[in-house]
Amino acid sequence: MDLIPLTPSAYYLRGGANAGLIVQDGRAVLVDTGLDKDTAKQILRHIERLKVTLTGVVLTHAHADHFGGAATVRARTGAPVYAPALEAAVVANPILEPIYLYGGAAPIIDLLGKFLLAEACPVDHLLELGDTDIGGVRVTTLRAPGHAPNQMIVAGGDVWFVADAVFSPAVAAKHVIPFYHNVTEALTTLEALTELDGGGYVAFVPGHGPAVPEIGPWARENRSRLLEIRAAVQAALEQATDVAGILKVTADRLGLAINTPVTYSLTQTTILACLSSLQEAGQVGVRVVENRLLWSRSPV
Repeated sequence: MDLIPLTPSAYYLRGGANAGLIVQDGRAVLVDTGLDKDTAKQILRHIERLKVTLTGVVLTHAHADHFGGAATVRARTGAPVYAPALEAAVVANPILEPIYLYGGAAPIIDLLGKFLLAEACPVDHLLELGDTDIGGVRVTTLRAPGHAPNQMIVAGGDVWFVADAVFSPAVAAKHVIPFYHNVTEALTTLEALTELDGGGYVAFVPGHGPAVPEIGPWARENRSRLLEIRAAVQAALEQATDVAGILKVTADRLGLAINTPVTYSLTQTTILACLSSLQEAGQVGVRVVENRLLWSRSPV
C-alpha cells in the first residue's frame, strides 16, 4: 500500500481497499484495515514511519476487505476497535457475512475464502454518530447505509473517508451491478453525499480508487446508475418471475458475465435489494404459486 498525504492531518493508504489515517498531536486513528494480516502489516509499517501512536481503529462497515486486518492491528498495537452497531456483530463473527450471502444457510465452500470470510476481531466500542474523541483524535461520523446495513463514513483532518458509500466510475464499470444491501437507503445516502461538497473539506477518499476533491459528481453518477439497475430489474419481470430468471435477464441486459458463485451471490443480493425497493414503492408484487416465489409488475 502507498501512503498518500492529503492534508497535514490526514493520509490515505491506497490499496485494493483503501484505509485512512487521521493524525493529531502525535496520535492517529486508522480508518479501515484492508483485507488481511499482510495488508495490516503494511499499514503498521507506514504508521511506524510517521512516528505516531495509534490510539484507535475505526471500521466503516463489516465487509472482509475493509476489516480483515483489524485483528492483526489490534493485537500488535493494543489500539481499541470501533465499529457501528450491527456491523460490529459481523466483525466479531465474520461467518455471518457468507451466511447472509447464502440466504441464512451454512455457506458453500466457495463463499468461505478470505474475500468474504475475514479473521474475527473483538470490537471494543460501538461507533457513535457525530463528533467523537477517539484516543485524543477528533473525528466526525455520519451514517451512510445502503451498501452495508449500518455503514458509517468518517471525517477528520479536513478529509472525508467515504468507504463504499460511493464507487469510483472505474469500480462501478468493473462490477456492472455493484453490491447493495438496501437500494432505497443507498439512493438516500448518495443524495446526501452531494451535500458534503463545499463544506471546506480538501478531499474525499472512497473505499476503492483515488481520492477526489469533490464527491458530488461520483455520487450523482452512482445514483443514476443504481436507478438504471433497479429499472432493469423491473423490466426483467416482463420475461421472468423467479429470482434466478430475473437475475439472468438483468445481467444479460446490462452486460454482466457471471463466472463464479461469489459473483453470483453478490449480484443476487443486489437484485433482491432492487425487488425489495420496488415493492416498498408499490411497483411490484410477490406471491407464492405452486411452491414457487414469484414476482410480478403489478402489486398483489
